[in-house]
Amino acid sequence: MIAASAGLRHPFRVYQNFDEAVHFQIVSEVARSWPHPVLSGYASWAGPLVYWLLAALARPFGTSLVACRLSVTLLSWLTCVTAYVIFRDRLGARPWQSLVFALLLAGSPFFFGQSFVVLTDNPTWLFVALALERLLAYVQRPRGTALVGFALCAAAATLMRQVAAWLFVPALVALSLDRSPARLRALGAATVAAGVLPLAALLVAWGGLLPSGGTATGPGDFRLRNVLLALAVVGLWGILLAPAGDLKALPGKLGTRARAVLVAAVVGCLVALATGALASLRGGDPYGLGLLGRVGEAWWRVAGVSLVWWILTPLGAAVLVALVVTRFEDGRDRVLVVALGALVLSCAASATWYQRYIDFGVLLCLCGLVARGPARVRRIDALRWAGVIAVSALWSLALTRG
Repeated sequence: MIAASAGLRHPFRVYQNFDEAVHFQIVSEVARSWPHPVLSGYASWAGPLVYWLLAALARPFGTSLVACRLSVTLLSWLTCVTAYVIFRDRLGARPWQSLVFALLLAGSPFFFGQSFVVLTDNPTWLFVALALERLLAYVQRPRGTALVGFALCAAAATLMRQVAAWLFVPALVALSLDRSPARLRALGAATVAAGVLPLAALLVAWGGLLPSGGTATGPGDFRLRNVLLALAVVGLWGILLAPAGDLKALPGKLGTRARAVLVAAVVGCLVALATGALASLRGGDPYGLGLLGRVGEAWWRVAGVSLVWWILTPLGAAVLVALVVTRFEDGRDRVLVVALGALVLSCAASATWYQRYIDFGVLLCLCGLVARGPARVRRIDALRWAGVIAVSALWSLALTRG
């Protein structure tokens, strides 16, 4: 409806839409050299497959900007359809719940706006969602075809965004859950390993992690900071999405050791914040992190760090620990929890961090855990999920206005 009313010919003011000119130029270059592949030499950190895919879809229509935008829009909504299938068929949620969660994902601010511009994030999320769907299908019923599908989709995702290699961590968990004969397990492990080969070949061809063969500036300086920022996103959506029944039952499920680990995780985050891990955010938000960063600019600071980070980062660590303690027995829950943790840790691989890098993935994993959870949905949960929609709407408005 947005595409039809506003028209894909007009500019969309969305988060970091200024990157569209760069990505569209690369797609145009790939289309001109068709069918010869362009592996490197372009001004982007993303892998080549996303540009090949967009060029292939838009080329019959002259590779115009409108055609490229429409291709991204179609891929984006296919991602939400895939999420619906995950919630309904792989996690056992009711159709109406699956639809609500799929629409929540569709309306998330770092996904909705970008579905109308030529950026690389949403096409990558499609193959991430497809890979997770195949992985959960394998946990449901161990079959070689599901692992082949996972390997293909994970390979495609990593050829679009190299950091999507975190997908192979929950794949190892899924393999560990298989109780098939040793020969079949070995074949499954080989299938998953084959999914890494395309990325490995690409990195060898590049001579590094980036198309230019160079390295990002000072990645080691920001590894801890990026993980802490990602934890803040988990804390925000985790507290808004967790059913009240799960929150009420949590103290009884936490044993002595679990409480100690949870406290240690929270204290560790507080110490990291106190020692200046987010010192780069003092005096403003120079990285365009998103609404969290913008709110952080306005909120009071303690030791030079905004209260936004003091509250949400430890909360995110607590959410992860609580999920490990309470949702690790069931195989599908375990895959989702490990996927969420791997996604957070993958942020340490980048020199820069933007919330759009992980926001959709965090929501996908958390919505999946809620859909899979045993807690009964109550009125207070519906109100809190309405709060999620409200936050997303305000977030989208704030992003489109600046």
